[in-house]
Amino acid sequence: MTINAMLGWDRGIEWESVSEDVGLGVQIVELVSSAMYVDPLTIFREYVQNAVDAIEDARERGLASGRIDIVLDASARIIRVRDDGSGLNHDAFVRQLRSFGASEKRWQRRRGFRGVGRLAALGYCQEVIFRSQTDGHTISELRWDARLLRSLFGSAEPPGGLADAVRQATSHRRYVSPKIERFFEVELRGIIRHGRDDLLNDVAVSQYLSQVAPVPFAPSFRHAEIMNSFLSQKGVFAGVDIYINGSGPIYRPHRDFIAMKKGVTSTITVPETFEIIGVDGSIVACGWVLHHEYLGAIARTEGVRGLRLRSGNIQVGGDDALLELFPEARFNAWTVAEVHILDRRIVPNGRRDYYEPSAHFAHVLNHLAPMARAVTACCRRSSQQRQAIRKAQILEERVVRALAIVKQGAITKEARSRRLEEIRAALRSMERIVQARILTAVERARVERRHQVLSVRLARAAVRDGYPTSLARLTATRRRAYQEVFSLIYECASDLRSAKDLVQRVLARMS
Repeated sequence: MTINAMLGWDRGIEWESVSEDVGLGVQIVELVSSAMYVDPLTIFREYVQNAVDAIEDARERGLASGRIDIVLDASARIIRVRDDGSGLNHDAFVRQLRSFGASEKRWQRRRGFRGVGRLAALGYCQEVIFRSQTDGHTISELRWDARLLRSLFGSAEPPGGLADAVRQATSHRRYVSPKIERFFEVELRGIIRHGRDDLLNDVAVSQYLSQVAPVPFAPSFRHAEIMNSFLSQKGVFAGVDIYINGSGPIYRPHRDFIAMKKGVTSTITVPETFEIIGVDGSIVACGWVLHHEYLGAIARTEGVRGLRLRSGNIQVGGDDALLELFPEARFNAWTVAEVHILDRRIVPNGRRDYYEPSAHFAHVLNHLAPMARAVTACCRRSSQQRQAIRKAQILEERVVRALAIVKQGAITKEARSRRLEEIRAALRSMERIVQARILTAVERARVERRHQVLSVRLARAAVRDGYPTSLARLTATRRRAYQEVFSLIYECASDLRSAKDLVQRVLARMS
């Protein structure tokens, strides 16, 4: 007897197909718009992503293309995103822009393929208007009434479900244009204020797109040519020019240095490129690491920190997407690196904040883990070097202060012997720092030179045995009394420099 039979499930009854219509409620609109996109700025990524697909399609047809214009009108609370890509003819225009999750791009291997990104703004404005023109005089428009859709979210379900809601909320028209152009545009009207109102803040939008969008490296970045050449050889999309309110184009935020806290900068030293080979021998991913001085965690406002992921040269997730690859998560914030996914079988998830689980993506992560460990080693080595340099500086300062006290000649012979031994101990510690070879060759040579100079000064101080004139004139008993007092001052003082100045003033007064 089978398990199903024992449980009473196997009754010999045939399965039948379900004849009832599939229930699709209007709430699905909320799920694919505001509920999917937590950060309002994400809508720019979605529209730029669609624009890049249209631009790439135009380029494949041999058409000149590659510009995206974004207009932010804070007074009218309107946003427009326009590209010079292939555009949509009227028949495809209405069909595609009223559909849900029915994008034809999935089979064309484009960046946006789920058919929901174009609805990203429905939760952030009152109206969404799509507008397009191909090589002709006719412009097509489709309008979504976002206010009406939001009113339907909490009301009784329309009799026709989602289809009826879409019919109520959308309308379209065509009209003649005097110009023959090729473009696609989305216009968002009645932008709702969220938080700091970043959707209409040109600085916030520019900073966001400089990290997320496929824009070029700045010409002033000295490694730009190397990076562009490497990525081009691997087939990474070259990028587009994005202008905001006519200003631009936007460039990637990478510079020759990274601003650290307290006015310190970490200089980019060398870019390291890499590629990841799949089990079939093809290149499934490539990327780069910008090594710098690793002086500490990089501020998020710099826009470059973290090991980041990109598909189609558009960022997937944030700067902490691969945090778990680092032996210590904090070192991800010290890192400046990117991984470009080339394998089409590795697909971003619906929110585009990570990738769908797959053996192919796991293979990439397995190859990235050693790189994260190598960067961690660089961070630790840099930290150890800074600690060693600081320790050598402290030891040097200690020796200089002690030599000045010995040279002053105002302390007892016993105190003088103790100071000389302290100097010898400090010099031995400096020598161990040199021998440990933690420092770079330049820093090691500097510490070694200072060690040699201080050793010579110690040898001279050790054989010199005299008193300052003000003490030499005194009797042995009084001189001894003064020396003991001065020795106590040095022993009890928390600041030897101030103590030395005090003793020197007393000696001058005695003169």
